[in-house]
Amino acid sequence: MVLINIDTLSDAELRYIAQQEELEDWESLSREELIDELESIYDESDDVQANQSGSSKRKFIKTLTDVDSDNVLKLPGVENLPDHYNETSIHLIMRDFNWAYAFWSLSAQQISELEESGASLILRTKRFNAEGEERAAYDIDITCNDSSWTIELPHMGYRYQAFLIAVKDGVQSVICQSNSISTTKSWFSQHPEVLCEDVTFRTMFSSLITKGGEVFGNRQVSELIDIITDNTKEDSGK
Repeated sequence: MVLINIDTLSDAELRYIAQQEELEDWESLSREELIDELESIYDESDDVQANQSGSSKRKFIKTLTDVDSDNVLKLPGVENLPDHYNETSIHLIMRDFNWAYAFWSLSAQQISELEESGASLILRTKRFNAEGEERAAYDIDITCNDSSWTIELPHMGYRYQAFLIAVKDGVQSVICQSNSISTTKSWFSQHPEVLCEDVTFRTMFSSLITKGGEVFGNRQVSELIDIITDNTKEDSGK
């Protein structure tokens, strides 16, 4: 099985891999011949590994796709990406409608300053409304060894932003801040009257309610139910 598109490799890369695979006459073979020979080797790689499970031989091509491998692919001009870059920055991306992924990097100088001062670190997520007003903030204690975190986005239709904050003797200072991301407001939250219909409500929420009548822990569902409850109370008061 070919794990990468061999056609995209340069001649130097093809010859280097062929050498690692101990292919005969690898120096004199043409590009087309190299590709044919390597494809033949890798097409049989699964069978070879299955029949030689105890063998220490490892197909060199595996290192091209094994992102968790500690082996460095020594192709011309190819290097492993560093775990940290020498700059301080934080980034925030959506993982799904309910969660975000924050990842950051601290420069060597920043880490040194934090360690010398004895300051602690906080990952703070702020929630803003459509007008840009801050509505809430959520803090998570982190260390200089941390570099990423999965963050819950508890409410729909808001903008979120992440901050790295140093805390020393009760004084807080922002080290860096991320880009902003926004959660989509539910259509049902803007049309609660639809969910007030018994059949629609049962259809939408029957799989999210336990036999005891409790709603599974989901902030979006709880928010919708609160909206429905408030809407029902308003209708009853009229």
